[in-house]
Amino acid sequence: MNPIDGILRAARTMSYFGRLQEVTANNLANVNTPGFKMDRLTARRPTDLTYPIPVESLDLSQGGLRTTGRSLDVALEGTGFLVVETEDGERLSRGGSLRLDGGGRIVADDGVPVLGASGPIVATGSSVEIEADGTVKSDGQVVDRFRLVRVAEGTTLVKEGAGRFRLDVGELLDAGEVIVRQGQLEDPNLDAVGGMIALVGIQRGYGAATTALKTMDGVLGSVTTDLARL
Repeated sequence: MNPIDGILRAARTMSYFGRLQEVTANNLANVNTPGFKMDRLTARRPTDLTYPIPVESLDLSQGGLRTTGRSLDVALEGTGFLVVETEDGERLSRGGSLRLDGGGRIVADDGVPVLGASGPIVATGSSVEIEADGTVKSDGQVVDRFRLVRVAEGTTLVKEGAGRFRLDVGELLDAGEVIVRQGQLEDPNLDAVGGMIALVGIQRGYGAATTALKTMDGVLGSVTTDLARL
């Protein structure tokens, strides 16, 4: 291996570990965010390249469910999303701590309405019951049903703030078998301890690549000096 190839490989390795550290740290920063879905970064080598490139993906696997007992805490079990209406259009959510606004609408914690089959869901009674299929009752009377969707195969979602997702490429389908759990929250689908251990390994990998880069730079400097003397 000539010094220049070695320097390029070490630089690419450092770039990969740097991005991996950012992704891992962001995952860990959301360890207490209900419904958070972790990002993954892997190294893949396309057939037209001689070196691997980082590929980022969103892990939509199920997180654990935690009972809170609060009637407007909602979690989804299975592949699916709630739909909320924001100023920028419809967004997808895995639930969370919902509440009633001044008009009796069921809204997310930042005030955006959660949509049902007929639009924003209004529950003006003294109690709210949410059934497993998403049916919402107020004082025992059905008022609407959560709009539940899933993404088609090949769909790309983009993360936004407040644990929501924007549909980028693809289409939405009926959620099918998703179950709505009242009085529960979905924990993030990540392992905090495993993430901390991974950070240590990432730092060591970055350090090793830095050492290799310095070594190759020293070799290149020696070669350049020797050639200048000829």
